[in-house]
Amino acid sequence: QKLFPLGDSAKYARLVFRSIDVDRTGGINFGDFMHFLSVLTRGSVSNKIAWCFEFYDANRDGVISRDEMFNVTDSIFSLVGSEPDPDIHMQKTEQVFSAMDTNKDGMVTKEEFIHYCQEKDDVLSTFTCLP
Repeated sequence: QKLFPLGDSAKYARLVFRSIDVDRTGGINFGDFMHFLSVLTRGSVSNKIAWCFEFYDANRDGVISRDEMFNVTDSIFSLVGSEPDPDIHMQKTEQVFSAMDTNKDGMVTKEEFIHYCQEKDDVLSTFTCLP
């Protein structure tokens, strides 16, 4: 709450904890936490992109749906206390989703996600600036 006084961290926190809980136990053990920290602090850019894909793929079916992408972006807006116009939010989410979904099958695969992140300099720079 104190880290993000203008927003609500609950949605984002649920997504983060779900992505760290690799074994789906409903909790995070020391190994899960250390793996997460290792990826963020010592992982390669490829490792960080792969973890980010897992973050978006909330139901762990191996692909990112439009709903999953919308839910992640919604949680980020809530986190920082920004509530964009719903139509604009959906439009922006669709724009990014469509750019990632290169085969236009309505799902973003891990390969499509990685390719998008590696090809967009502004996206790639966010992974290279992490510790």
